[in-house]
Amino acid sequence: MKTTVELDDDKLENIMKCMGFKTRKEAIDWALTEGERLAVMHNIRENPWSASMLHDAIDHDYDVIALRRDVRFSKED
Repeated sequence: MKTTVELDDDKLENIMKCMGFKTRKEAIDWALTEGERLAVMHNIRENPWSASMLHDAIDHDYDVIALRRDVRFSKED
């Protein structure tokens, strides 16, 4: 999507130089991706899971030892 915005050219040039981007588009896309990642981390920190949410997030039938044993034996076949 094409959008016209005013950007801080010094910041953009610095990001391009530091990260090795050849185009402004690459730098802006990276900055948006990083901004999104930071926003998600901020949201997780500000809205932590409750104990019941954590309890429901785990499959209580999950047995990592059995899975490892099954994988080990299937490789030996």
